[in-house]
Amino acid sequence: MLNNPGSVESSRDLAQGKTTKRSVPDIAVGISLILIGTLGSLFLYRSASQTVPVVGVARSLDRGHVITASDLQAVYVSPESARLFVLGSEANSLIGQSLGVSVVESTPLTQSMLYDSQPLSNDEALTAASVDIGNIPANLSVNDVVRLVLTPDATITNASPPVMFDEPVSIWAIERSDELSNSLVVTFRGPLRLSLAIASAGNIRISLVNS
Repeated sequence: MLNNPGSVESSRDLAQGKTTKRSVPDIAVGISLILIGTLGSLFLYRSASQTVPVVGVARSLDRGHVITASDLQAVYVSPESARLFVLGSEANSLIGQSLGVSVVESTPLTQSMLYDSQPLSNDEALTAASVDIGNIPANLSVNDVVRLVLTPDATITNASPPVMFDEPVSIWAIERSDELSNSLVVTFRGPLRLSLAIASAGNIRISLVNS
């Protein structure tokens, strides 16, 4: 049976019409996606242009920590908030300063959170000693002011009774030793004679006092 030419043309027209109808929604969706992408880019650009880099910490740090370059990173805040924090251009001025508070990662820094570490004077020294954990106050931190009770070495014959060192000293550093599971290595900042007093002591007890 022969096909009717008119029927063939009608079928083709219908097919083309369906294709055209299908292409219109596709084009609309494509235009919408382009507009959304453009608006998103403009929003991100506008957001980035409305933030200011300030100095934040790259990881959580404890009170008393002395700032190094690796401790710092840029944190972006609004121009209004930026006035409260140390600007990114001033980051180098923080190196060598100590934290007055403990901070968590990405915390923006204010100048009030920091203080300058004073250099050692001619009659001062840093003296390290292994101190039993039970002889250390809880939450002891760098720059805390303490009094030391020194117990003479028990192996020394006719050793004198425990004595309190005659003046307060400060904590310079606190470190955990892999070899000493029940002790911490504490470095004290104090007068030169503290080195001799600790060298002759068999045991050290730390008492936290007001500065």
